[in-house]
Amino acid sequence: MAKFYLIQRGAFEKSGKSLTGSDGVVNLDYMGSTEFEWGAIPKAYRRLMYHFEEYDVFHTEIYTPEHEELMVFCRKDWATEVIQAIREFIEQPYHLKEYSELEKVPKAKKGDTSYDRRRSNFWWCIDIKESYGDWMAFLQPQSKLFTEAVENDYLDWWLNKAPEEREEEYKKSLRW
Repeated sequence: MAKFYLIQRGAFEKSGKSLTGSDGVVNLDYMGSTEFEWGAIPKAYRRLMYHFEEYDVFHTEIYTPEHEELMVFCRKDWATEVIQAIREFIEQPYHLKEYSELEKVPKAKKGDTSYDRRRSNFWWCIDIKESYGDWMAFLQPQSKLFTEAVENDYLDWWLNKAPEEREEEYKKSLRW
């Protein structure tokens, strides 16, 4: 099964219009590695926006102790493989570039204040891989907030660009 390597973690804010940024619903954590810097996140978002019509939100049947389901936003054709890769990582975590907290979803309780608690409720795989990169995962209570933000970005930001500009930005996003 495919393994991923670059998972950006983050946490949802109470409100916002876009996915990230000053008016974003998600506050991304500082990851500490150059792989997450130098425009990797904007490039990953451009790849996702370019293929936006091919994406949907999927149930994973992975739950927190409070029965909040982990949801995945990925390309429809790759949903089964992405969900299986996430399941395998949670069952047997392996080394990622930076710590993700994704493996804590079925174990960490909401009220846990210990050192080992889970602080994240958003994950974004920014790997440039054919069948399992560029997916996002979040807990079901944030579904509406997430969906509204990515749809807003697609309609009000991405589609406002000229088709040639979208194509050029996509091509540039395929390399680091």
